[in-house]
Amino acid sequence: MIKIHHIEARSYVDGPGERTTLFMQGCPIHCPGCQNKALWPAEGGMAVDENQLAITLSTLADHHGNVTISGGEPFAQTASLAKLLKALRGYGVRNIIVYSGYTWEALTNPINGSWLWVQEALRHIDVLVDGPFDVSRDNDYINWRGSENQRPIDVQASLQSKALITLDWSEPEVTITPDGDLVLPRGLAQELVEVGEVEVSRMCGQITSM
Repeated sequence: MIKIHHIEARSYVDGPGERTTLFMQGCPIHCPGCQNKALWPAEGGMAVDENQLAITLSTLADHHGNVTISGGEPFAQTASLAKLLKALRGYGVRNIIVYSGYTWEALTNPINGSWLWVQEALRHIDVLVDGPFDVSRDNDYINWRGSENQRPIDVQASLQSKALITLDWSEPEVTITPDGDLVLPRGLAQELVEVGEVEVSRMCGQITSM
């Protein structure tokens, strides 16, 4: 069983393109300035079967094939996370992004007590956005990250080369949704306020009210 908070069926802020986002419950890191404090308690949320959850997520993501897993802290439930990721691949999900407050170095260190489960989880992840949220490095012009210290890591390339390979998410990007809305970083949105109505929606990794 895996503890989750909720699912965003349609998101444009949790990685490139349209995505289905799972918010897991429980986080021991407690970053100052965290926007998801409601997800810290491990006893919150609801417990669901990993396979059934994979079916739900893959069904919601059927037309785009993209799933993001955020939190909370996904690697606080490493064994359940690995089982979920494997099931998602089995149900045809093509692209998986996982956000973690732990760094790549900490996760992949063999002294990590969950190291074997981490290795299994990484086998099924396309991009790992790693590192704690650092409020002093928040940037209104970046996409898909909470702060500049967080690295979008190409997991499969890094595993194959045995060297850390990151993606370039440094340039602000604009996404046009099927409804014709523009999704763009907060700073860029303020510069375009004269073009039309600007509505501040949720940011990367931010839960919406239940």
